[in-house]
Amino acid sequence: MPTKAKIVTRSQSVSTITADNLNKNEPLTFEDIDSTLINLRDATHAIAADTGSKDVEQGETLTIAGGTGISTSVTGSTLTIEGTSQAQGITVQAPDSSTVAVTDGGTLELAGAGGITIDTTGGVWNIESSTGWRKFNEQ
Repeated sequence: MPTKAKIVTRSQSVSTITADNLNKNEPLTFEDIDSTLINLRDATHAIAADTGSKDVEQGETLTIAGGTGISTSVTGSTLTIEGTSQAQGITVQAPDSSTVAVTDGGTLELAGAGGITIDTTGGVWNIESSTGWRKFNEQ
């Protein structure tokens, strides 16, 4: 279990230091030393997430919890976060309201009929009619 550092001070039970003084240029007083030890013991680390943040104090345990399809585990000093696929496939609907479901990793096959040919060039679909190209709104 994590613990907060145990310290001994001469006289202080709370810190009186309110700002850094990194080059005091004179000997530290017992109050300075006591306050510095108390500040080190009471230091925190901020953990931020998508929905907020939390200061984690010395001696507290930070818990990483999995969500839907996410699991966590700790082995030694290693935290492992694993997720299962949350993909749900797609459904393609034709103009007559019929649908074709394509599963995750599946393939949607297109075929031409009635004088229509379909091919691809560089990842672009080319759909041609034997009667020539027509704009969508032409009769």
